[in-house]
Amino acid sequence: MLASDLRPKLSRDSLPTPEVFGQSLAPAAAKHRALRQLHELFTAFNPEAALAERVDGIERLGKWLRQTGKPPAPADAEPGDRPQVTRVRLLVQALEQFPACRRLLSDLVRNTLQQTSGVYLLARLGLPSDRGFVAETVDRLSRGFLPEPEDEHDLAQLIARLFPKQRDLEWLAAVPEALLVRAVESLRDPQGLGLSTWSPVREAACDALGLLATRVSASGLSEALRTRSPACSVRRSPFYEFARATDALIEAISRHDPEQIGDAAETCRSLMRRCQATCANVVENLEQRGVSVDVVYRLELIGGSLERYSSILDELVCADARLQYVGARRQLVKLLDARRRDRNPLDIARTNLHLLARKIIERAGHTGEHYITETRTEYLKMLLSAGGGGFLTAGTAALKFMIGWGHFAPFVEGTLSAFNYAGSFILMQLLGFTLATKQPSMTAAALAGTLRDTSGQQELAPLIKIIARITRSQLAAAVGNVGVVIPAALAFELGYRHFTGHGFLDEETAAYVMASLNPLYSGTVFYAALTGVLLWVSSVGAGWIENWAVYRRLPEAIAEHRIGRIVGRRVTNWASQALLRNISGFGGNTTLGVLLAMTPVMGKFFGLPLDVRHVTLSTGALTLAVCSLGPEVLRSSAFVEAAVGILVIGVLNFGVSFVLALAVALRARGADRSDRRRLWLSVFATFIRSPLQFIFPPKVDSAAPVHGPVSVRPKPH
Repeated sequence: MLASDLRPKLSRDSLPTPEVFGQSLAPAAAKHRALRQLHELFTAFNPEAALAERVDGIERLGKWLRQTGKPPAPADAEPGDRPQVTRVRLLVQALEQFPACRRLLSDLVRNTLQQTSGVYLLARLGLPSDRGFVAETVDRLSRGFLPEPEDEHDLAQLIARLFPKQRDLEWLAAVPEALLVRAVESLRDPQGLGLSTWSPVREAACDALGLLATRVSASGLSEALRTRSPACSVRRSPFYEFARATDALIEAISRHDPEQIGDAAETCRSLMRRCQATCANVVENLEQRGVSVDVVYRLELIGGSLERYSSILDELVCADARLQYVGARRQLVKLLDARRRDRNPLDIARTNLHLLARKIIERAGHTGEHYITETRTEYLKMLLSAGGGGFLTAGTAALKFMIGWGHFAPFVEGTLSAFNYAGSFILMQLLGFTLATKQPSMTAAALAGTLRDTSGQQELAPLIKIIARITRSQLAAAVGNVGVVIPAALAFELGYRHFTGHGFLDEETAAYVMASLNPLYSGTVFYAALTGVLLWVSSVGAGWIENWAVYRRLPEAIAEHRIGRIVGRRVTNWASQALLRNISGFGGNTTLGVLLAMTPVMGKFFGLPLDVRHVTLSTGALTLAVCSLGPEVLRSSAFVEAAVGILVIGVLNFGVSFVLALAVALRARGADRSDRRRLWLSVFATFIRSPLQFIFPPKVDSAAPVHGPVSVRPKPH
């Protein structure tokens, strides 16, 4: 039954005339267009009309409120009021001065609310669905590009049409509290018949509490979360008790028993805290056992649902009407903003992949710690290790030319090149050698870890030290790689000439190699930057595959495999630890090999000019080209340009991969942007004052910073 069915029928003649209406609201501008429009809206309101017509009337009122044209100021207007706030004042004044207007709008709003559902608005809008990450992403993509059918019974659609723009949320939030209270109270129950205009919203809020509690309970009791939660029986789980406590709360609210409502609300809040503590424990277990997008998605669903539950609960049990109305307005603004974000497919990725990205970065950072030298002994070891990497790279460069000479189909050539690169990189890993270009993306994550661990400290010395160590370690690796790949390539050329009687490369190929390294007349700059991106992607692959192995508990599965009964547990334990130590390197090296080999192949497939330029491989190729062309080429401009190209390639390989890795790592760890700027200023000032420590380890490893502390803002999981 509609509200108007219980009230005396309202005659249109009881409405004031336009002249009286205008004189009462703004005597100085009684015939203003805004006042005439408002009077026409009241005249057109029909609480007994069909739902679609009532919704249309409310939308027209919302459109009038949103207009930016300056209306006449009522007596209670304030100097800083926005035009929309002034219109709200005019509307409230009309409701307070003319009972007929108040009756019309109150009946219209209540009858509309009775026939619309607010459960989706309160319990679903802006929250992850129960269908999982992939299904939710597809659904958001479809909502973002496909038209939405109108549903007059959906309160969320009506609210969204009333406040469609971001600026509408701003003026809605700017409505003064006193004016907000007057507006809500003027529509609450004009005739005192106990028919509150807002009672359907209260009923929808109770339904939303029940639905949110059920979703939290179902997600918290899922197998993926229960296996990572503290051990307890299902019936003792806070997620199990939470839904039942909510049922008791809703029952108390329906009986209007203040004492029972207070007790039930406190029980629900206690269970909410226990659910949140359980989720925090699950996150700690994820740190040790690896991350799954699906598990993180469920955690986000629970966290968002509990936050929404808490805000609705606070408004339902609040005894202070003013605080209740203000809280409802704040919740409405949040819901409207959530609807805007709900149509952005990138938002779900930002929300649900944050923890996964952070975990990958932390694993890459753990690997990166091995690439940072502190003492002069470690520095020398890095030089020797990088020298070994340069020695192997000379053979890799030569084998690359041999594969090209086979004139295989592009896919076959790419596959053979991938085996060449990946096999060389994995062999370096097994022999303990270092490839310089793999360092930046790893050490950047380690630097971000230091930034997080030293947050709030009064000195920047730890950060400056780690940056100086990273700089000289990468320099040592680069010098070792390039310094050894040149004599190794020369030795290969001499051996090849001894057995074949001619140079490894013909003059045409050698000339092409030199021309392809020219930084001005070839794609060297773009290709080198692209290679830097690929180097960073390989570090992400390394972290991802290690996280996958830990999440799937492969080391434990190997250690406990039944084959241990035959070969012995010592062997399976050794294999388990070997996998844990090397899985990240194997994954990163394989990824890098495939990316370097397949990028040119994919370029040919799509007709795009794609290629790679790796500094160590390019140096080896240039050395072989010089050997074929003879020593006189060293005096040519082509060689000088190619040598400059090698320098450019090295800078871009290192710089692009380091910047990408550092940006992602800092974002994952929540570093403050202004503090990062202060850090780099301090690094620059320290380098100007003491540049040697960035090149070679000093006897005393110290780096006195110039600027103040750096902080990190913690981010919620």
